[in-house]
Amino acid sequence: MIGSEILLKAYRLMCIAKAMADTYEANRPVCKYVHSTSRGHEAIQLATAFNLLPCDYVSPYYRDESMLLGLGFTPYELMLQLLAKGEDIFTGGREYYSHPNYRGNDKPGIIHQSSATGMQAIPTTGIAQGIQFLENTKSPLYKNGEDGEPPVVICSLGDASVTEGEVSEAFQFAVLKQLPIIYLVQDNEWGISVTAEEARTMNASQFAKGFKGLQRLSIDGSDFLQSYEVMKNVVKEVRDHRKPFLVHAKVPLLGHHTSGVRKEFYRTQEDLDKHFIDDPNPKLRKKLIDLGISKEELQKIEEETKEEADQQFQQAVNASEPDSVKVAEHVFVPTTVTQEKGERQPSGKDKIVMVDAALFAIREIMEEFPEAVLYGQDVGRRLGGVFREAATLAEQFGDHRVFNTAIQEAYIIGSTVGMCAVGLKPIVEVQFGDYVYPGLNQLVTEISKSCYLSCGKFPVQTVIRVPVGAYGGGGPYH
Repeated sequence: MIGSEILLKAYRLMCIAKAMADTYEANRPVCKYVHSTSRGHEAIQLATAFNLLPCDYVSPYYRDESMLLGLGFTPYELMLQLLAKGEDIFTGGREYYSHPNYRGNDKPGIIHQSSATGMQAIPTTGIAQGIQFLENTKSPLYKNGEDGEPPVVICSLGDASVTEGEVSEAFQFAVLKQLPIIYLVQDNEWGISVTAEEARTMNASQFAKGFKGLQRLSIDGSDFLQSYEVMKNVVKEVRDHRKPFLVHAKVPLLGHHTSGVRKEFYRTQEDLDKHFIDDPNPKLRKKLIDLGISKEELQKIEEETKEEADQQFQQAVNASEPDSVKVAEHVFVPTTVTQEKGERQPSGKDKIVMVDAALFAIREIMEEFPEAVLYGQDVGRRLGGVFREAATLAEQFGDHRVFNTAIQEAYIIGSTVGMCAVGLKPIVEVQFGDYVYPGLNQLVTEISKSCYLSCGKFPVQTVIRVPVGAYGGGGPYH
């Protein structure tokens, strides 16, 4: 039985989310940057947030403002990003609303979130991959909860994004390695103006059935009580058994797709009426009344939250703008290497070929840093790279630090974001230069922007090896 304290907390935050959406709509000339709200998705988002610990990680997507409220972020903090203010704690005014990142001891970690739909699945799965490595190696970098709870990872997605190929790559790796990650898929039946029937033959839960080892279930994500109990059980299952899970939550879409793509452009009144039947707010309100909470107390909450949203919005409007002097900060982490040391051609030493030099360099890194790992196509013990550029490394450092992956360049490259976030030093290899293109989206969209858009909180320290020129006459692909 869920206590009334949790239910009232959820109702208060639902009311705040609604008041925020109403405030944004009433101040459209001020809220000039594109934004989406969580209206309709509040119940499952709050239920998820309430079950997480500071040792966990979560990757919200652009409609997850209620999840952020549930984690303890204030409306004011969210509004600073909405208005691109300099005091924006997430990105310093650099990125759209509800694109958070966070590193602290009081809330779950949040890596940089891009606007590319579904692209967070690979970096977030990389977090779970990194946590598993740290846990298995008993690394001092591993962090659990105050009572010894092992961390879990949440990757939040919209159902329309599950058709992305990179989401499938993430699912595949998660089930192959049995990672401690929960994919929360919020299904409101729309992908902007494209209906579910137009875009896909199955929902996310049905799709997940094809990934052996991925536990899954579907729930009514507009029902807070059901959502809370399910997420409580699923989080405990993943925390205890360290296996991947997918939760498909059916939710209504009550607001606009974004402030720029208005619902009246493409949705019928009949469709809107159908969705409003499942508004989480009145559902929870009715439950609270059934439990004996007075209508007067609930009305007081509604009035207080409206006033709170109005006050914090005005405070955010009056906050300072970003300092243009700082616009170029955090593009790169300042390097500690400022001058060349050593001898390029030491006397009495023989020259070696480049492939051997690269091998020796990686060996030195892995000797110095036990958190350094090497993975990619054919780099494992059996072959050691198609050019033998990883030969002997698995024998020296073990199969847990040097291992093969499937043919999935996007995952190989993008997972390094999550691996770095938990303190690892990933070295990855794409087999041929001509095969790197499927991974370029992760390189550009996620890796290259992470340091800048997180204001330096999540720089990506990775080495990506892409051999070229080894074959002669190989044509356009070798």
